[in-house]
Amino acid sequence: MTLKRRDFLKLAGIGAGAAVAGSTLPGVAGAAVTHPIPEILGSSKGKRLVVLGASFGGINTALAVHKAVPDAEIVLIDKAPYFVSCPATMEYLFGMVSLDKITRGYASLQAKGFKMVRADILAVDRGGKRVVTSAGAVSYDALLVSTGIRLAYEEVPGLMDKPEANLCMYDKGAPMIDLHHKIAAFKGGTVVVNAPAGPYKCPPGPYEYALLWAAHIKKNKLKAKVHMVDPGAKPIPPGVAAGFLKAIEANKDVLEYVPITKILSVNAKDSAIETEAGKVKYDLLSIIPPNKTMGFIKEAGLGDPFIAVDPVSFRSKADERVYALGDNAATPYSKSAYTAAQSAKIAGAFIAQGFGAKVSDPGAPHNICYPLVSMDSAIMVRADWSHGKDKDGKPVVNTKGASDNDAKAQLLMLRREWEKGLLREMFGA
Repeated sequence: MTLKRRDFLKLAGIGAGAAVAGSTLPGVAGAAVTHPIPEILGSSKGKRLVVLGASFGGINTALAVHKAVPDAEIVLIDKAPYFVSCPATMEYLFGMVSLDKITRGYASLQAKGFKMVRADILAVDRGGKRVVTSAGAVSYDALLVSTGIRLAYEEVPGLMDKPEANLCMYDKGAPMIDLHHKIAAFKGGTVVVNAPAGPYKCPPGPYEYALLWAAHIKKNKLKAKVHMVDPGAKPIPPGVAAGFLKAIEANKDVLEYVPITKILSVNAKDSAIETEAGKVKYDLLSIIPPNKTMGFIKEAGLGDPFIAVDPVSFRSKADERVYALGDNAATPYSKSAYTAAQSAKIAGAFIAQGFGAKVSDPGAPHNICYPLVSMDSAIMVRADWSHGKDKDGKPVVNTKGASDNDAKAQLLMLRREWEKGLLREMFGA
C-alpha cells in the first residue's frame, strides 16, 4: 500500500504546520531541569548503547554492536514514525519513485530486540550519562549521536520572517511530501535553488536537485527556469565537477548557474532574494540553509557547528563515552548516507570493544556515490580513505579517489542497486 501524506501525518502525530515548524526552526534546547525526569527504560545493566537518530549511521552502528555483543542492550531514539532513505528522496520529489519505496518501518529492528523510543531529544546530560527526551530520560553506557543536521534558517536574513515560504529538499516528513506535490503542481516561473555555504550533507545533492528541476521543466514543457546560486567556484565534490558542468551546460536554456555568489537575504513578501550578484525574483523558493547540529548537541558541549571526533574511532573529543558520525560529526570524510553507513561499522567496532568484545581493526571508511544528472542517467564518484602519519609523526587521513564524469543510464541502474543494498543491509528488504 502506498504511504500517503495524511497517513504519514497521522502516524507522526502532527499537523502540517507543526511539521514545517519542527523541521525548519532551531533545535529544541536542553533547558535546565527543575524537577525529576522519570527513567522510561529503567537502569542499565552495563552494556546499554543509546543511539540518537535511527537512520544510516545510527541503525548500522546498532547492528554492528549487536553482532559483536549479542547481549548488549540497544536503544534507538528518533521522533520519526518511519525511516526515510535520503539518497532516494530526490527521485521521490520528482515522481521517479513512490513514497513507499523509500520508507521503511522499524519492526525488523525491534524483532532483533532493539528498543525504539519515538520522542524528541531535548538534552544530553553527560554527567548523569542520560538522554532527556519528550517521553522521559534514558540512561546510557555508550552514546552514539547520528541525528543528521539542523537547517539553520535563522542564519539566512529574512528567512525566519516566513520560513514556510521555503521548501528545502533536505526536509523530511510532511515538508518533503509537500515539496513533492509542489513540484508536480508547478506551472511555470522561476525556481531559486542553491548550494549552501560551509560543510553540508550530501555534497552532490544541490546540483542533482537543480538538474532534476531542469529535466522536469523540459519534460513537462513548462515556461520556467531554474536559478542556482553557488558560493563555490564549481560544483562539488571535485571528482564529478566536470560531469555536473557538462550537464549544466546542456541545460543552460532552462538552468542559470551562478557560481562564486552567496545569498545575502530573502524577502518573502516580495518573493525575492538578494545575492552578491543582485536581486532575483522567484515563483518557488527552494534553498538549503546552512547546516548545523541540533541545539541540544551544542548545549551538551559536544560541538558547534559539528561534533569534534577522533577520525579513527569516531569517539567524541569532549567525552570518551560519546561517539558521533554522519552529517552531525566533524570529520575529514564526506557527509553522505554511504559514508555514514561505513563509518557506523567502524564506530560500532570501537563501542563493542568498550563492552568487552574482541574486534579486529575496522580500518577507515570509503564512499561511493552515483549523482543524478538527469532522470535517466548518473555519474559516479568514489573516495577511499586511509590512516597514516605526516613527517612529524602526527596522524593524518589520506584520500584516494576515482570518478566517471560521463553520464550513463547504466550508472543510474547501479545507483538503484546501491540504494537497495543499503536498505537491505539495514532492514533485510
